[in-house]
Amino acid sequence: MKLFRFFVFCIIFSTFGSAFPQMQIPNATADFIKIDPYGNIYSVKETQLSKFSPNGKLLFTFSDYKSGIISSVDVFNPMKIMLFYQDVGKLIFLNEQLLPITEPVSLYDADYFTIFLASYSAANLIHLYDNANKYLVTLDFNMREISKTPINFPFFNPTKMIELEEKSIAFHDPAKGIFLFDSFGTYNKLIPIITSNSVEVTSELIYYTHNDEIIIYDYKILDSETKHLPTSNVIQTLIYRNNIILLLKNGTIWIYEL
Repeated sequence: MKLFRFFVFCIIFSTFGSAFPQMQIPNATADFIKIDPYGNIYSVKETQLSKFSPNGKLLFTFSDYKSGIISSVDVFNPMKIMLFYQDVGKLIFLNEQLLPITEPVSLYDADYFTIFLASYSAANLIHLYDNANKYLVTLDFNMREISKTPINFPFFNPTKMIELEEKSIAFHDPAKGIFLFDSFGTYNKLIPIITSNSVEVTSELIYYTHNDEIIIYDYKILDSETKHLPTSNVIQTLIYRNNIILLLKNGTIWIYEL
């Protein structure tokens, strides 16, 4: 299955030159975007989360102005979406219609005061990273602590934490690269891809944009490829089947069909 996915990516990248814009998602602007396993697209613009179908139809929106700006969103499980508000130390869980399914979770009330990154896995595990004290904590959905692991790397300053399919975690440190850990915080390896641009990581691939190109690296077989994107000023790229979803610098979202 992994080899098949890699070949699919190779086909996509080899056909970028013939890609054409399917559509711009109407009236959508974003600071960053996400995609769930069914191809639904999520845009985050400050305090608002919007969900679109794979063809760009607006389905639902959610906003909690009291919580402020949304720091990150995890959509591994579209029926249990986690929003993280770093400024106020809060987690909110939503269903597939972007309706809250629990009361907001205060990390401060749970004695986690300096959490910088948070993510939620398909295995119902919550991961919190404290950049001030350098540890990774793993919780179950009921906020019971499972493990608390020190991260003992000098000058480790990740800006993104990404849940992977194989119950593992990736950290993106723009100055050092991609750090891979298992679900309980045990270090696996460092992949020295140095970029400050938005990076996407799967269980076998890393891809990111640079100078209107997309760079893909298969870290299982240590192979990479670079292809021109079908438009310019791209700050984030997501791929789902035969579509690529591009977020441009002006905040607009475009769906390109291959």
